[in-house]
Amino acid sequence: MRKRTRIAFGVCLAVGMALLMSRTSQAQQVVLSGSGSGALEAPAVVNNGAVAFAQCTFDRDAQTISCSSRVYNIVDLSAGHIHIGGPGTSGPVIIPIPNLPLHISGTFGQSWTWRPADLVANPATGINSFDDLVNSCVAGNCYLNWHTTASPGGALRVNLCPQSRASNTVNGIAVCVQQ
Repeated sequence: MRKRTRIAFGVCLAVGMALLMSRTSQAQQVVLSGSGSGALEAPAVVNNGAVAFAQCTFDRDAQTISCSSRVYNIVDLSAGHIHIGGPGTSGPVIIPIPNLPLHISGTFGQSWTWRPADLVANPATGINSFDDLVNSCVAGNCYLNWHTTASPGGALRVNLCPQSRASNTVNGIAVCVQQ
């Protein structure tokens, strides 16, 4: 009887540990996404017809931000980055989007991954580390921005937002509202 009790206890302990470890790992990732246009720029730009969708997975354990985007109707792309700033506010560039097809006109898709070495710290905004960037973004305070020759201040903006408070397992905040 004691042997069965020990085996049952061991199995329960192993299952409990596995569940705890999967919860901890899951809590270190959050997926943010959004769609946008020039109307989301702050201040808004004249409707240039450009629209985009983007999704980024923030992984604290791996220290990565992996993104993919699809941009439509862009004319003469000149730059793209992630900025700090909530919906309706503009903010500083934190990391450029790598390998952009500069001067493209039309539609393109792209995937990329950022790592801590890519970060340009900005102490004035409280972004001194990769974790600071992750915390700001999962709270709804960052956006992707594409610039064109005609709109050097930004032609197209996608606010990165958690889908809901429940989907943001890093800090439970879901304050980002697409305006």
